[in-house]
Amino acid sequence: MARPTKNNAEYFTHDADMRNDVKVKALRRRFQHTGYAVWCFLLEVLTDGEHFEIDFGELNRELLAADFDVSAEQLQEIVDYCCKINLLQLTDDNRLYSEAHQKRFASLITKRERDRERLARLINKRQGTNEDENAAETPETNNYRSDNPHSKVKENRVKESKLKESKEEKSNMLYPYQDIIDRWNSICVSLPRVTKLNDNRRQKIKCRCDEWGKSPEIWLQTAEEIFKRVQASDFLKGSSNSAWTATFDWLFSNSSNCIKVMEGNYDNKRGSRSVQQGDVNLGVGEFYDKDGRRTYGTGKATIPPAAPPRPSEKHVWDSSTSNWVLL
Repeated sequence: MARPTKNNAEYFTHDADMRNDVKVKALRRRFQHTGYAVWCFLLEVLTDGEHFEIDFGELNRELLAADFDVSAEQLQEIVDYCCKINLLQLTDDNRLYSEAHQKRFASLITKRERDRERLARLINKRQGTNEDENAAETPETNNYRSDNPHSKVKENRVKESKLKESKEEKSNMLYPYQDIIDRWNSICVSLPRVTKLNDNRRQKIKCRCDEWGKSPEIWLQTAEEIFKRVQASDFLKGSSNSAWTATFDWLFSNSSNCIKVMEGNYDNKRGSRSVQQGDVNLGVGEFYDKDGRRTYGTGKATIPPAAPPRPSEKHVWDSSTSNWVLL
């Protein structure tokens, strides 16, 4: 009996900085830790689902809510918001899926199909029942009928290598890697220069460009605006007590750092590490808004005047304990 076709997976890769994705950050701000937990639960369920999608009808929604330890109404609200910001997609017949999540498994499904085809040909050849044996020889059939069973594997590896090189060449033509580095070196003159463009930096630049927009003009314009704010920030140029300075790799390492710079978290007027404001020492990223309220980041949290300075960018204010908490 043939083994059933497998159209799901046993695990998925969880990126170390997934929490800093701009859409995931929006979900976290809206629903706090519950929203992030439900998002992770949904990724697990989708990974196990056939074709990486699940039924989100009324009955299954109740079952999922019970499994996630949230109410059905809260689960529906979180899913609706995820669909609104395009983290999830929902079909007219209540099939829930994530386009980005499915794309991650495209190569896996392709490999499985290729392996099944190769195995079927091998079985047919061994059993002498291959209906194509009497067909005219072609380069493809010759490859599959090679006396060396490893020759096809080697050929596929060569093709995959050439395909990868072709994709890299197209990516280099599409994304203005060197132009962005040149702008960093010409604008951020007070910070370390970038002298080498490697694959790691290309990947980081590509990720940030994809977040900024869809055209080279937008990418370069956004990069220039960010670089100008970096150069204008005393804190990013090393005025803090630790004498730390920003670098190109720090800025592009994740979407969070770029967003913070664009939102003005490091602007001189908003304060830097241990900046004195009246009788209060402001911590990292803290500032007073136009209403005189002490806050940080997006300005959502209200920090009591007597609270200690924010220790780092990774600390958030916990109003229930009146303390800074390290994420």
